Amino acid sequence: MDTSKLIGGRYRLKERLGSGAMSEVWTAEDLNLGSRTVALKLLAGRRMAQPGARKESAQPTARGVRREGVAMARAMHANIAHIYDAGEHDGELYIAMEYVKGQSLAEHLKTGSPLPLERTVRWTRQICEGLSAAHTAQVIHQDIKPGNIMITLQGDVKIVDFGLALLADLTQSRTSAGTPLYMAPERWEGEPGSRRSDLYSTGCVLYEMLTGRPPFGTSGDDPMTVGRMHRDDAPAPPSAHRPGVPAQLDSIVQTLLAKDPAQRAPSAEAVAHAVSKMQRLLDIAAADDDIGRADLPDARDRGAGFSERIRDLDRYIFDLELRYGASGPLVIEARGEHAELTGRSGDTRGAAALYDRLGHDCQDFFGPYDVRALNAFEGVARWIARSGARYEP
Repeated sequence: MDTSKLIGGRYRLKERLGSGAMSEVWTAEDLNLGSRTVALKLLAGRRMAQPGARKESAQPTARGVRREGVAMARAMHANIAHIYDAGEHDGELYIAMEYVKGQSLAEHLKTGSPLPLERTVRWTRQICEGLSAAHTAQVIHQDIKPGNIMITLQGDVKIVDFGLALLADLTQSRTSAGTPLYMAPERWEGEPGSRRSDLYSTGCVLYEMLTGRPPFGTSGDDPMTVGRMHRDDAPAPPSAHRPGVPAQLDSIVQTLLAKDPAQRAPSAEAVAHAVSKMQRLLDIAAADDDIGRADLPDARDRGAGFSERIRDLDRYIFDLELRYGASGPLVIEARGEHAELTGRSGDTRGAAALYDRLGHDCQDFFGPYDVRALNAFEGVARWIARSGARYEP
């Protein structure tokens, strides 16, 4: 690469950071914006002529890259490395993006050891929040993997390489546009990437953070063998490899890695919400100096006959919210059952508190006079009356 030339009339190459089968990565000075340092990804035009390339797509590729840059510019989010510019220069397609100082998640995982639970949950939430912003902007990543997740010096996530998802599809067969260890089963069948295939890949990354290994295969395995595993095999839950992983995290992983895309979480936002709940529970557990428990805390003293049933219902509600969202009919029904069971266990104040929260949520979801909200507030009054306290709505 001739570093004396300006790429796109504005970028002066400085240092090559790395290269792969498709691209090279450089730091560059953006002379149009006060010599700001950017990360510049270059895809050689000669890639278009290689066997398997979709040659009929070569002409519109540069226009597509620019469209991708425009789309990502709309997805401004703290957990996405911003794309500043995209185009073509002397047969080289390029994307200029935010230069992130830090290490990739792959570097954090290279020892093969699992990450601390708090860090795993926090980073997973940030990955999902970044994906949610991108999906809202109608941009699918298609290659979520530890190498495309940067961890800043401040310890926060930045997802990179959104723009290259388009380039992968234009220059390779669809099944090879991605990284085998993290590709969803439907991608191996030739289907294009989707929001839910991004979520499957996120599940693979979460699995690796929890256990130190991907759910299927290793980097040395034949890609088609790994693909068969993704299509046909069921992974062991993370807790089987790492005792102490909370049951709720096992549930999140199981949902994300469902073979059928329709059985996965409906959105990255829903996963971020579920993981946020996990983060709060871990904070409570840490405050109680009990972070090693497999079952996260339920502080109330309940009758022995009800404790396990309430805990099972907690997990069931967690799974339902992940699959159908917080306002799903099954979720609302299960939360009412949870409040009733709590009251019948002897915790009347706890039942009233659960109904009160359900009532306010139903007002937010469905309106102030919705029958579900009114029924929930009736439950508040009923259990408050049984406790002998005074109810003031």
